[in-house]
Amino acid sequence: MRRGVLGLAVVALAVAAPAAAAPPAVPGGLRDARYCEIIELKGTPPGATAVVWNTIGLNTCPAKQWKAFDAAKLAKELGDTVVILNGPRHFLMDSATATTGGVKSFHGMRMTRVATIPIHSAADVAQMAYTDRTIARNNTWTWKRGRTVFELVAPGGDTYVMQSYAQIKDPKLSLADLPKLGKRLALPDGWHYRSRKLKSDLVLIAKGTATVLQDDLQNTYQLATTTRKPGKRVKRAVDIAGTTRTTGSNGPNTAIDRGTVTGTPFGAGSLSLLATFSGSTMTATYRLLFKDGSIAGTATLPFTVSGNEIDFLGSGSFTGGTGAYRGITASGLEVHDHNTLDGQNGTITVRGFEQH
Repeated sequence: MRRGVLGLAVVALAVAAPAAAAPPAVPGGLRDARYCEIIELKGTPPGATAVVWNTIGLNTCPAKQWKAFDAAKLAKELGDTVVILNGPRHFLMDSATATTGGVKSFHGMRMTRVATIPIHSAADVAQMAYTDRTIARNNTWTWKRGRTVFELVAPGGDTYVMQSYAQIKDPKLSLADLPKLGKRLALPDGWHYRSRKLKSDLVLIAKGTATVLQDDLQNTYQLATTTRKPGKRVKRAVDIAGTTRTTGSNGPNTAIDRGTVTGTPFGAGSLSLLATFSGSTMTATYRLLFKDGSIAGTATLPFTVSGNEIDFLGSGSFTGGTGAYRGITASGLEVHDHNTLDGQNGTITVRGFEQH
């Protein structure tokens, strides 16, 4: 993995890392408490480690000090592969408990070690907005009765509670903006954002692992409720087909396709896909939306062009799901996509096996 790509991926991983000190150290509690993080990446995969340092309970990350940091110079000074400056951020819970380590000073800004995360491969750090990541941590987040919480509701009814908002992409984002934030978010099909006032205390507990995700403004959420009942995972054959058309792009050498699909074992649904072209290969991330949940996946599809037609044939995977498909996995799926060069006449098939 290239150095720059690894650095960006570690940002996505670390913003979801455990970050909380004892609440009494923060005047007035944690609600809207400002903090920043420095992430030291040591080594390279498969033997890399991300060490996360957090200001909470020690200072409020003064803007002048924070802006004076130079990540590249700091990495050289510390002997790190990469240093990531992650912040400012603001917590939203009223109190928290979490396991923390020692204290270190970075050019006079004191921080607590809140996580040490092994980085074995690219898969350990890959992250997309609105995509689950399960991380190792123990924490208890508590919101008091009467507080307003901000949630993402995924297809199928799973809910995620915002634990912190970020002033990274939008330095002016504030707590007062959060009730109407849904209008600004690029939510995937079937997702929605809401705010609600608590009728009783809300306590989120992670014992060993937590499932977290980020929105497209890098605000961080923890999974709070799921709708799928516990049970044995079952292996099923996948045989779906559909039609697609290109509806836009997300920058150079990309295309956004949308369409409909049907087949076993999911029934009828819709497809949204972001394709990136490099050489004679397309890589894609996609989402399948059904009435009882959604599925996220990836595909790598070499392609050939003949006249006015383009043919893609390669492999894909299911990387996660919501609602009835929470926990779904699949690898080695056979994916075939055929289209005209204008992207308006696509047909797609996906075959293989999944477990959920």
